[in-house]
Amino acid sequence: MVFAENPLLLDFYRFMLSICLGALIGLEREKSHSKHKGADFAGVRTFIFYSLFGSLAAYLSSIYYSWIIAVALVCFILLIIAAYILSTIISKHAGMTTELSGVIAFIIGALVFTTQPEIPIALAILVTVVLSLKKPLHHFAHHIKQMEFYDTIKFILIAFVILPLLKPIKPFGPYESIYLYEIWLMVVFVSSLSYVAYILMNLYGSSKGIFITGLLGGALSSTATVTSLANKSKESNDNSTLVAAAGIACATMFLRVLIVTSILRFNLIEMLAFPLLLLTLVGFITVSIIWKKHSHTEAKVDFKSPLMLGPALKFGIFYAFILFLSSFMNAHYGSKGIFLAALISGFADVDAMTLFIVRNPIAIDVSVTAIIIAAITNTFIKIVIAKSFGAKDFANGMLKILVPIIGVGLIFIFIG
Repeated sequence: MVFAENPLLLDFYRFMLSICLGALIGLEREKSHSKHKGADFAGVRTFIFYSLFGSLAAYLSSIYYSWIIAVALVCFILLIIAAYILSTIISKHAGMTTELSGVIAFIIGALVFTTQPEIPIALAILVTVVLSLKKPLHHFAHHIKQMEFYDTIKFILIAFVILPLLKPIKPFGPYESIYLYEIWLMVVFVSSLSYVAYILMNLYGSSKGIFITGLLGGALSSTATVTSLANKSKESNDNSTLVAAAGIACATMFLRVLIVTSILRFNLIEMLAFPLLLLTLVGFITVSIIWKKHSHTEAKVDFKSPLMLGPALKFGIFYAFILFLSSFMNAHYGSKGIFLAALISGFADVDAMTLFIVRNPIAIDVSVTAIIIAAITNTFIKIVIAKSFGAKDFANGMLKILVPIIGVGLIFIFIG
């Protein structure tokens, strides 16, 4: 690279990057100041100097003495404290957001010279986003319910405390099929989907929010999405919106498989693109037909809690059972070939079979058929989930969407 060959040019790039990152934060502060007529003291130019000061201190530390940056940081913090006291006396300014942002801008400028550029860039963007979300964050803090607060603590516990503790535990049980980390990861994912749906529906309303949830869920895990929405269907009188969202997630799953396969083994795209795109289209068409029949109704979904921990735990148990069943079938019938493996894999996860196919030198026609078998099997499992966990009208709606998909998929399997 040009920068690696020319240290002087690299240093110049770092200083320019520091200026840009400081200006990014400063622009947000300047815009915020204009709304309350200059009560704060720092704008675009000041923040540029903040980050540039940090970069200069890091640069001098790398050339002369390592303690220079520590001294510069202490002096800078003292300067910020003095400026804060002065602004409090003169303008009775009580907030410290701009002052703390200045300290962060200094640190970001120093990081430009001490680490990979992606880190200070990401930090600058994150700081700018947080600063610009003042009103939404204040509104959220003022209106959050006690139940929502407790559920947030529970989610942090299960996602960031329990999950890391399970990672070192190796698989155990029959056929070593019980992998607690993977099972709990699915519990966390189902819970996080509940949060996403809850937040999006509060921001955009039931219809728009739930459709976005369906698309995101289909891109990540359509099985977990159907499980989450099926459980939510028991809280609603009209489930047409939930059915449509779950259907969108199921159809989007085929697109996800196609994208993953195309990236990892592009020579499959020629034979796999048409069937997967057609299955996606069938799903979207059936969703559209069902939605039009209910378009005269306004689906109002009032969820009692953002955290669906009980249903998520049930799904974790169900997922563990599927893993055991897959391991058992593989141990006894694995010699019968890739199609049986695809059928078994589809009970638990489409991606597992997809990754196996693209990582192994399997014939293209066999690979295509195996991936479709796994996807159709997984689609059938979603009917079982809808029947087991969802309300009656939700399950019936899912049948109308998924049965045509399965029918078209079976045609491709037998033709292939």
